[in-house]
Amino acid sequence: MGRKHFEIESLHGETIENLIELKNTIESKYSRVFLTVIIMRYFNKSTPEIMAFTGLSNPTIVKYIVDWNRSGLKAIVDHRGGSVSKLEPSIIDDIVYVVNNKTPIDFQFTAHTWTCALLSYYVEQTYGITVCQETIRQVLLSKGISYKRAQPKPTKADIKEQEAFKKNAKSTEYFRVFI
Repeated sequence: MGRKHFEIESLHGETIENLIELKNTIESKYSRVFLTVIIMRYFNKSTPEIMAFTGLSNPTIVKYIVDWNRSGLKAIVDHRGGSVSKLEPSIIDDIVYVVNNKTPIDFQFTAHTWTCALLSYYVEQTYGITVCQETIRQVLLSKGISYKRAQPKPTKADIKEQEAFKKNAKSTEYFRVFI
């Protein structure tokens, strides 16, 4: 005999019909799945059945039920992180322009090459917006720019591969832009 599964203690003033309607109209995938778990457990579906239907793990299902019993509808809000980009398109365009056409020396920095950390500091100094290095890296990657790393140049490399690579790369002094 298995362990007794967690039960829905209360609907917190909601009706099951309202929860089903909310599940069908809400845009957040997290909230839809959360409500699906609550509705299925309300109708006495077992944890393995819920796991098979939603693709969630047992601990996640238990967490959803415990959170629902504690907080009700407040629990369906997704607090897992992620953020809206603080960088406007004009700032992104400026970062790309700076990377392709300027050096850190032009902005009185002591470094001779751009790094994501230095670009993050540049954005903070210029626009007053604090962004992390990873955000800068993602912006550069989304614009087809990757940081150059020291790469070996074997003397016996395939000439056709070298030419194909050169055709698709527009190099700037510190970054490589793939077309």
